[in-house]
Amino acid sequence: MNNHLSAEYSSADKVASVCIVVLNWNGWKDTIECLQSLSELAGENYSVVVVDNASTDGSREKLLAWASGAESHLRFTAVVEEVDIDHWCVPLRDTEWVYVQSSVNGGFAAGNNLGIRLAMQAGCQYVWLLNNDTVVASQALVALEQYVAKNPDIGMCGSILCYYNDRAVVQAVGGVRFNYWLARGEQLGHGLLLDDARVRNLVQQAPTYVAGASLFMQVGFLQDIGLMEESYFLYFEEMDWAVRAAGKWKIATAVDSIVYHKEGASIGTASRGKRSVLSQYYLNRNLIRFYALRKRWLLPVAVIRVVRDVIKHTVYRDFKLLNATTKALTDGILMRGGPKGL
Repeated sequence: MNNHLSAEYSSADKVASVCIVVLNWNGWKDTIECLQSLSELAGENYSVVVVDNASTDGSREKLLAWASGAESHLRFTAVVEEVDIDHWCVPLRDTEWVYVQSSVNGGFAAGNNLGIRLAMQAGCQYVWLLNNDTVVASQALVALEQYVAKNPDIGMCGSILCYYNDRAVVQAVGGVRFNYWLARGEQLGHGLLLDDARVRNLVQQAPTYVAGASLFMQVGFLQDIGLMEESYFLYFEEMDWAVRAAGKWKIATAVDSIVYHKEGASIGTASRGKRSVLSQYYLNRNLIRFYALRKRWLLPVAVIRVVRDVIKHTVYRDFKLLNATTKALTDGILMRGGPKGL
C-alpha cells in the first residue's frame, strides 16, 4: 500500500463530503464489525479514516489483513503514519478508506484529533466521530448529513443510540443532559423503547452535549471552536467542546440516525450500569478538571461530589474503588491530566 501523500488525484474523482473517523485501541474485532456496517451505509458521499491508538493486540496486522481479504468489501487505499497527517495534500475520494497509525496512545481526544486533522486537510465538509464498538443503521449517515445541511447553525449533531444487545431499547437520544449545580448527568431517553413516542419528543430537547459514540460536526465548527481538549485523556471531551461552543453553535439530534452501541467495550464498561475501576478514576478526576477549566466558580460542587464517592466507598469497604476515587480527587485538584496508572 502506498502512502497517499504522493498519490495521483484526478479532478474527475468525486470528493467525499463526510469523513467518518473510527478510533481503534485493542479492539480490532469490534472495529471490523463497525467497518462492515459502514460499508453498507446508504449513499456514497463519504470516506472512512481508521485511527489506531498504538494498540498492543496486533490490531494493525489484523485490520489490514481483514481489509485485504476475500470477506471484506473494502480496501485501505493508504496507510499513514501520525507524523504525516499535516502533510496530507489531496482531497479524500468518495468511499475511500484510510488507515492512520498513532505512535502513542494519547487518549480518546488525541486519537480522534488525528482523524479530524486529516479530514480538515483533505477538504471534507463534515466529520463523523464514531466509536469502534458501534454498528450503524444504513440510514444513519444520510439522516445526520441532511439534517445538519438544512440547519447550518448546528455545530454538533448526535444519533439515537440503542443498545447493541437489545436494539429496541434506547441508550441515549443524542447525548446527555448535565446539571452543573449537582455535577450529575443523565442520558436523554435512557431505557425507553425506540418506538416510544417520547423518543421523538426528546429529540426536540437539545442535550447538554452529544455523546462521543456518534458525534457529527461541520468542519466550520471545528475551525471556529478548535479540536478536542486532549488533557482529559478519557471522558468530558464532548462536554468541554459543548461549553466552548455555547452561544456560537447549536447542538441537536437527528431523529432518523440510529446507531447501536456496545457501550464502553474498550474501557471495561460494556455491561449496563457497571464501570471499571479505571473508568471511575477518569470520570472523577476529569469531573474536577472540567470544572476547573470551564466552570471554575462551581468547582466546589465537583470536589464535593467526588468526596461523597470517597465516603461511600469507605463505608462499603470497596477498596479498589476507594483507591481509584481518592487518587482521582488528588489528581483532579492538582490538575494532573493525561494517562495515569492505578
